[in-house]
Formats: sequence, C-alpha cells, structure tokens
Amino acid sequence: MSRKVARNAEYTREYNRKLMLRILRKNPISRAEIARLTGLTRASVSLIATELLEEEKIRELRPVGGQRGRMPTPLAICSDAGYALGIYLNRDGCTVGMVDISDTILAQERVRLETGSREQKLEELRSAAERLIRSVGVAKEKIWGIGISAPGPLDGEKGEILNPPMFDLWHNTSIGPWLSEKTGLPVLLENNATCLASYYYDNREAEGSENFLLLLVDSGIGSGIISKGKILKGAGYFTSEVGHISINYRGKICPCGNIGCLEAYAAIPNLLSGTGFPTWREVVDASSSDQGAQELIRQEAEYLSTGVISLNHIINIDTVILAGEVLYGADRLIPLMQDQINSRSLRRDSQTIRVLPGKKVEDIRILSSANIVFARELLV
Repeated sequence: MSRKVARNAEYTREYNRKLMLRILRKNPISRAEIARLTGLTRASVSLIATELLEEEKIRELRPVGGQRGRMPTPLAICSDAGYALGIYLNRDGCTVGMVDISDTILAQERVRLETGSREQKLEELRSAAERLIRSVGVAKEKIWGIGISAPGPLDGEKGEILNPPMFDLWHNTSIGPWLSEKTGLPVLLENNATCLASYYYDNREAEGSENFLLLLVDSGIGSGIISKGKILKGAGYFTSEVGHISINYRGKICPCGNIGCLEAYAAIPNLLSGTGFPTWREVVDASSSDQGAQELIRQEAEYLSTGVISLNHIINIDTVILAGEVLYGADRLIPLMQDQINSRSLRRDSQTIRVLPGKKVEDIRILSSANIVFARELLV
C-alpha cells in the first residue's frame, strides 16, 4: 500500500469516527440509523462502533421495543469521553464552567473582574479555571481545551481580543496564548454571538436553515453568521460585526470610531437612554398601555431591521435568530421586524426572511463557549 493511500485511509477512518461522535453527542440512535444518516455501510458503522465501545467513548442503551423483528440497540456517547472549560467574557463580567461532552455543566463560577489591572484579571481567570478542574476532579488529559467567548472584534486564530468598544482594558490582549501557557490546555477564542450561532446550528435550533444571522442584542449588538452550514469568517479570522453597520451617516458617534452604528441606537442602554425606562423588560411590560413603550419597541424593530436588510443585500440569509435581552417580549418585536424586513428588502418578491426567537437554554453562554472546543475537536 502506498503512503498516500495509507494516509487517505487513515483520514477517512478518523473522519468517520468523529462524524459518529458528533451525531451521538446530540441523540442516542441505532447503528442502522447512523448508517442511514451518514451513507456509510452498516458493516463500517459496526466496525467503528466496536472501536468506540472498546475505548469507552460510547455505550449501548437498552434495545428499543415496539417493533417487529430484532429490536435496535441505541448507541449513546459516554459523558466522560471528553470535557471542556467554557469562559463567557463580556462587559458585565465573566462566568467559567466545566462542561462534559453531553452538554452537562458540572460546575461553574462567577468571576468578578470589575477592578484590577489586566494582569490581575487574567490571573483571576486562570485561578477560576484551576479551581473548577480541582473541584470536579477531572484528569487534565481528558479536558480537550478551553473555549472563550468574548465581544468582538477579535482575532480567533491568534487568540487575541482586539478593540471591542467599551471593553478598553482587554484591548490587544493575547488571552488565548497566555491562558494556554498557564494551564497547559489548548485555548480557543471566538466572538460571543458567533459561539451562539454555532451552538444553535449544531443543536438544530435554526429550524433547518443553513444561512442565518444570529443577532445578540443586550448591552451591545453582536452577530454571528452561518452561511451554507459554516461559520462565516473574513480575512484575519474576522467575524461579522453587524452592530457596526452605519444606519445613519449623520448620526451618533459610536465608541468604535464610526458614525451612526446600529449599536449606537439599538443596544439596550442606548435605546433607553433618557426615556425613563431602566430596562427592556419594563418597556415590554408597559407596552400594553403606554404609548412611549410601544414607540420604543417600534424604534428597536426599525433599527434592527435596517441592519438586517443592509446585511442581506451583501450576504443572502433566510433566517434571523434573536438572542439576548430582546428575547423578553420577542412576540411584540418579531412581527414588526418581519414586516419591515420583508417589505423593504431587495429580494422581497422572491424571498421571505423569518425572524425567530432563540431557544431559551439555561446557561447557554457557558455551553456555547465550551461547544467551540468540542466542535473543533470533532472536525477533521
């Protein structure tokens, strides 16, 4: 056998092993169902399953009854097959959690980073990670890595936070290489909205869409784009920053240095500035009878729709998923957005864009941060 053929055979074997683990991460299913989903022969699936069973990465469940003939035996991933630390870092603070491959959070800790130098904050993160590892009692060799989600812009390839607005202390911080050196674990850094987009896609929460925008609306405006089933990235590993599309070229000066950014109008603190409403929740609660609250929801829909339309004229999407604070009362916001987007878009006669509320998953920020480690590890 030539060296090239051997390499190709090894690649195919590793690809199929990881493909099976990716499938079983989400749902226990039988060997026959895996063969149907992947196009592999039943013999190939059985061979891979035997290997993974011997390595204790997967396990067999009780056969499923209620069918004629031989009852299928579902396979499931072993929760201790791998672990990841997830770090969710944003303007409001930081949470660190230990997650197993079946998406169970084993322990988590809120880390206070309001004061101190950059070096002190980094040291707090390292200490929190080490405490969680000790508290859970997981052997370090079973931890696949650390996933950090943070506001963008950032350079995920270099593991460096660049210059996110209102995040000055973290500017130009090579958090990935530093934390990797201190913990001895691989570290992946990703935009927080992109993490959420990837998590929703991996968990089939986009209702079949492979071309969607995740719009994270809270203290800022974050965005992640899935295009043809893959995270959309540009030069320098740069992800989308829909929050910094200009919607008013004579408008407010954004902390990013641009003029009239979507974030300067639609980020919740900016939307509510000077209104008398301290939170989005209070706006929604008052909107049944308060015209001022109704007008704020209408304005938010108009701002967000303008950003979505501008993006869709560059990159074709068919779905928008909302996340963040605007999930509260999303039933008030979504019809307004859908109406505006689908009446003003260039493709309005041939395409309808759906606006969906992101599924409310407890601790989704930690899960999505850890997920970037699992997703990377299970790709070939």
